[in-house]
Amino acid sequence: MSIKLMSKAWELDLSQGEKLVLLALCDHANDDGVCYPSQAFLARKCSMSDRSVINQIKRLESCGILTSERRQKAGSRQSNSYTINLNNYKSQCENSAHADFAPANFAYAESAPTKVKNTTELGENFAPSFKEEPSINHQLEPSDIDDGVAPASQAGLPQKKTAQKKSQANPDNVVCWESYARAYRNRYGVLPAANQKTRGQVAMLVRYVGKEVAPYLAEYFLSHNGSWFVQCRHDFGCLLKSYQQVLTDMQRGEQMTQIKARQTESTQSNYEAAKSALAKLRAKGVRNER
Repeated sequence: MSIKLMSKAWELDLSQGEKLVLLALCDHANDDGVCYPSQAFLARKCSMSDRSVINQIKRLESCGILTSERRQKAGSRQSNSYTINLNNYKSQCENSAHADFAPANFAYAESAPTKVKNTTELGENFAPSFKEEPSINHQLEPSDIDDGVAPASQAGLPQKKTAQKKSQANPDNVVCWESYARAYRNRYGVLPAANQKTRGQVAMLVRYVGKEVAPYLAEYFLSHNGSWFVQCRHDFGCLLKSYQQVLTDMQRGEQMTQIKARQTESTQSNYEAAKSALAKLRAKGVRNER
């Protein structure tokens, strides 16, 4: 922002649209009057259409206080570069053949284009000349300021301290994950993927079984040979879904695999059948005694 240019621009006898666009350019320029906001940015800033902004720029150029130049960087088309020279305004109007009119009217009489094409839509070879920009400049490109907030780091200004602090990892969750990752590497030879999903799963397991039990349960899980666990390569999500089963197996010192589950089910069925038969025999014996 150039306060010097803005204060001087307020004193010029311009139309409302011309003055508004000129002030917007001054607001974006350095003290040398150089800036390069995009026409779309100026349109939003001045609450105008792109075409209206182009018309106002043309009139300011006709009045002699603004010059524009095509820019490009590494072969890529950039927004135009504008140079503001407010000292040219008075001499231009005094030498004008339309001295009877107000300076603002002079700009309208000299330009008044009927069809103006947005220069950003023209081909690279259209303009007679353009300016090749260096890789570093004192201003931000329009893409960096379209949201109205210029990043302080890119603008060369000190960054503002934010009140938001970087979240620290829960040490209990870290211990649990390290136990799981160590056991996973011992079994599969690689480390498990750590991401936002697994961090959330670890936090839930610690909350379910407690911080004292969680690391041991996570390590024991990798020694469990349940067919579903093995098929899923002991994914942490499997542990979270079946933590009660794994916890019971760890506490009992045995693993309830699919084969053992079928054996247990068969044994239980045989026991129930024998118990039912014994009850029938006892009932029959009691009736015979009567």
